Amino acid sequence: MILNFLLFNLKFYEIIKSSDFFLFEVVKLKRVLVVFSIIIMIMVGVTLGSFYYMHNKIYMPSPSEFLKSGQESKLNFSEEKGVFNILLIGVDRRDEKDIGRTDSIILANINTSSKTVKLISFMRDLYVPIPGYGLNRINTAYSLGGPELLMKTLYQDFNVDVKYYVLVDFRAFQDIVDKLGGIEVEVKDYEVNEINKYIIEVNGANSTLIKGPGYQKLNGQQALSYSRIRKVGNGDFERTERQRRVLTILINKLRNVSIFKIPDLAATMLNYVKTNIPTTNLLNLAYTVYKFGNTPVETIRIPADGMFEDVRVNGMAVLVPDLEKNVVYLEKFLSMQGAAFSNLPAYMANNFHFNDVAIDNRGKRRNIIKIEIPKENLDDDLNLINTKKNNKKIIVPSE
Repeated sequence: MILNFLLFNLKFYEIIKSSDFFLFEVVKLKRVLVVFSIIIMIMVGVTLGSFYYMHNKIYMPSPSEFLKSGQESKLNFSEEKGVFNILLIGVDRRDEKDIGRTDSIILANINTSSKTVKLISFMRDLYVPIPGYGLNRINTAYSLGGPELLMKTLYQDFNVDVKYYVLVDFRAFQDIVDKLGGIEVEVKDYEVNEINKYIIEVNGANSTLIKGPGYQKLNGQQALSYSRIRKVGNGDFERTERQRRVLTILINKLRNVSIFKIPDLAATMLNYVKTNIPTTNLLNLAYTVYKFGNTPVETIRIPADGMFEDVRVNGMAVLVPDLEKNVVYLEKFLSMQGAAFSNLPAYMANNFHFNDVAIDNRGKRRNIIKIEIPKENLDDDLNLINTKKNNKKIIVPSE
């Protein structure tokens, strides 16, 4: 495999020197590949690959037809149109057979009309209905049914239509930060001990620890710990904020990465990343975002402030969201683009009249129901008021 990779890099270098490799000059080639990497770096800082060969190593077991019979190839890019939602799932896997725990759930929204890239963090302690399994923390959906069930949960509870996902092992995050020479962040005084504790727990006592607070460069181990600690400050809220901050820093670093470093970045990630995005779609989407220019990445988290209850259910600390308010908040953040939600216009037209029949954008009838959790029962057995059997559930604490 190593020999094949070296031969591929040599062949790639020969091809890139030819004037007819792409339909645009080498300078634009670099920008497209960097943008391609940027899209994937949004996905917890990982490059899936910049070329057919690299991406197909992840997407399918057979080699790509990027190089065929020693002949030079051309890639014809076309612009994608519409709104694209890609679910970025960061998992912690202890061994190869373990499906892992979901530690990061981020939705990347790419809107070709407004030329924007936006990130939405879904906090893992959100207490929502999981299709077929009832109420539970949202990160449980991945453990129960993989990326498909997690995407279905987001569709059911937040009206977000997600078809694509990228699954990233957190070991990839550590490696990619080291490959890029580290990241610079401001570490707060109350974060230092917790970061070092996590570094020692995962990597052993001989690891390089953070000496103190302040603006400093972190290596891969330190950056991963910085992104994952949650028992300090405002808990999981600050944790998701740190994750979005780190992703933004990584994206900015990739804007200046050397084109010859991209294959190495991609090769490093081959064993850490899985995706269901077809090669052609991914490359076309990269080319489309390239034409956006240096558009800043906007970020928020769900649930938004004031739109949830922080409670305990059956001994679990959970966040019970007001889905009505959070869906409206999501809509506003996504620039009122209804295309991001497959059935939002009908949903909003019904003005959240619970237990009414709505007609969604696909012409299907569906009921909308409200699940109430009496506050006095939150620490005991749940007394759920489930007025109808249907596929739309809204959770709000009852008065």
